[in-house]
Amino acid sequence: MLFASQPFLVVFLPLVLGLYYGVAVSRAGRQAVVIAASVLFYGLWDWRFVPFLLAMVGFNQMVAMAWGRWRRRGWLGFGVAANLAVLFGFKYADWLAGVAMGLAGRAHAQWPIILPLGLSFFVFQKISYLVDLGRGQARVYRLADFLEFVTFFPQLVAGPIVRHNELIPQFDASPRNGAMWENLGRGGLLLLVGLGKKLGLADTLGAMGNPVFDAAHAGHLPGLGSAWLAAITYMLQIYFDFSGYSDMAIGMALMMGIRLPFNFNAPYTAVSVRDFWRRWHMTLSRFLRDYVYIPLGGNRCPPARQAANVVVTMGLAGIWHGAGWNFMLWGLLHGGALALSHAWTRAGRVLPRWGARG
Repeated sequence: MLFASQPFLVVFLPLVLGLYYGVAVSRAGRQAVVIAASVLFYGLWDWRFVPFLLAMVGFNQMVAMAWGRWRRRGWLGFGVAANLAVLFGFKYADWLAGVAMGLAGRAHAQWPIILPLGLSFFVFQKISYLVDLGRGQARVYRLADFLEFVTFFPQLVAGPIVRHNELIPQFDASPRNGAMWENLGRGGLLLLVGLGKKLGLADTLGAMGNPVFDAAHAGHLPGLGSAWLAAITYMLQIYFDFSGYSDMAIGMALMMGIRLPFNFNAPYTAVSVRDFWRRWHMTLSRFLRDYVYIPLGGNRCPPARQAANVVVTMGLAGIWHGAGWNFMLWGLLHGGALALSHAWTRAGRVLPRWGARG
C-alpha cells in the first residue's frame, strides 16, 4: 500500500487516526494502535516480510539487552555487522555475484530476491541506535517502545531517517493537547502538499520523460532537445517524488502529534555542492556525517585525509542508493566534488552566486 493510493488515503489513514485519537488518553492504547497499524501497513505490501521485520526488531532488541547487561562492545559490533549483512544479502549480493561471474566469463542468472520495503531505512535506524548505545547516547528501551519506533508507518517506507531520541520520547505525550487542532490542520495541509508533488508534478514529469528513456533503451538515439527534456524532467521528477513522500510522511506524523525532521530544503537553489547536500535528503546526510564521516576523522584530519574521508563517505552513499557501478560512480563523483569544494574554500576563493548555482 502506497501513501498516494486511494485505499490508504480514504480508508487506512482516517481509520488509524480515528482509533489513535479514540484511545489518546492511554499510552498503552496509542502504542497498540500504532504498532498494529504499522504492521498491517507493512503486511499489505507483502505479508511474507512481516515475520522478517519483527525478527529484525527482536534481534536488535536482544543485542541491546545483552549490551545493557554485560556492557561488552562485542555485542554491539556483532549487531551492527549482522544488520549490514542483512542489507548486503538482500541488496548487493546478487549484483556482486553477477560482477564475479562476468569477470570469470560466465553468464549470471539473476537470483529471485525481493527487497523488503524500506529495508535500508530501518537498517540505518537500528545501526544508529546500536552505535549510540556504545557512545552512551541511548538507553535500552522496552521492546514495545523499540518496535513502535522502528515500525512507525509514516517514516517506514522512505524516511526521513529518524533517530530513537527524536521519536520515542514523543510517543509518551498524548496528542490531545492545546496544539491538537493546529497539528491536524498543518499536518493535513502538508499531506496534501506532498500528494500534489507526487501525483501532480512527479508523475506528470515522468510521463514526459519516460518515453525518451524507453526509446533510448530500445536502441533509438534521442535528439538533442529530447535528451535535454528527459534529463531535466527526470531531475525534477526525482525531487518532487521523494520530497513529496517525505512531506506526506511528516504531515501524517504531525496529524498524530509527532514531529519528524524535514528532509528537503529547496536543494536545487543550492549555491555549491556542499550547500546541496545540506538541503537534499538531509536526514541521510546527517546519518552519513555522524556515523561515517566523523568516525573516519572528519574535518580533524590533514586536507588530504579529509578529502579521502569525504570521497569514502559519498562512495558509500552512492552504494546505499542502489547496487550498480553507476551508483558507485555517482557517489564518488559527488565525493570528489565535495573534496574540491572544501579545497576551494580553504583557498579563500568565492564564486559569484549565479556561477555557483549553475
